Amino acid sequence: MKLKKFFAISLLLYFFSVGFIYAEANIKNDSKYLVPIGNIMQIDAELQSLMVRNTFNDSPFKIGDSLISVNDTKINNYADFSNLLSSLPNDKSIKVEIKRNNEISNLNVDKDVLEKVNFNNIISGFATLTYINPTNNTFGAVAHPLSVGLNRSLPIKNGYVSSTHSLIIDKSYKGNVGCINGQKSEFIGNFKDNTNFGIKGKIHTTDFSKLKKYKIANLNEVKTGKASILLQTSNGDAKEYEICILNIKKQRNPESKTFKIEIKDKRLLSMTGGIVQGMSGTPIIQNNKIIGAISHAVENDPSIGYGVYIGWMLEGE
Repeated sequence: MKLKKFFAISLLLYFFSVGFIYAEANIKNDSKYLVPIGNIMQIDAELQSLMVRNTFNDSPFKIGDSLISVNDTKINNYADFSNLLSSLPNDKSIKVEIKRNNEISNLNVDKDVLEKVNFNNIISGFATLTYINPTNNTFGAVAHPLSVGLNRSLPIKNGYVSSTHSLIIDKSYKGNVGCINGQKSEFIGNFKDNTNFGIKGKIHTTDFSKLKKYKIANLNEVKTGKASILLQTSNGDAKEYEICILNIKKQRNPESKTFKIEIKDKRLLSMTGGIVQGMSGTPIIQNNKIIGAISHAVENDPSIGYGVYIGWMLEGE
């Protein structure tokens, strides 16, 4: 599920043809336990390059395009772009190199086109902190890549996560996925890794010593039926809410949408209407083990969504 406004959410229901055996994640760390969190956090990040945030009708640029160079001059930050733009002639075509859908291409535009497009390298939004590894204070969150427009995996220069308070929930309803907003409290960690299964970084200030550790489930231990999520819906600690695992994909390799879920808890449904933006990364617990995190919502029925297996989030650690 995307973050507020600008983090993309996949609303299409699709399935891949995969093998008929469950795979086990290649988890490189020695920890067999994680601390599931479930608290809403604010994410602020500086990107490695300028990105198109707003454009106009018939513009050759698309939202999410990364700006690489202008007239063969590399653009490292907004100051580079602004200084170069002011020096460009008004009556000559300008060569602009961009990255779109992981492919490099060149555009030839007039100066006034560049002046109309909004470029920046800052993003901000809300998501859920999935877990902290108690052996090294690393964390995972979001459960899908931070993305904007056609840019499905943003390269992060510096990223920061903060705790939140004064949460406001805009409920989901059929045909519309709501969102969670809040106020930033205090800085708790930073990150640079933006993977297919969320962001990874290190927690610096949060005391989680009194929180319960849960064993990491193997994928073949996940069953259809009753499970729960941990989620902060007001000020304070996260609470447990009942869900149901509807079906499980048999995945040989890391993929999104490992299992389809349904929110069953009437308390949560009354507050959120189902899954809302900002719940991406909400940890899922079953049989006293952490099995994954919420990653996507279904627009035409927000009580239904998808989760990704926790092992895929931990790949490479």
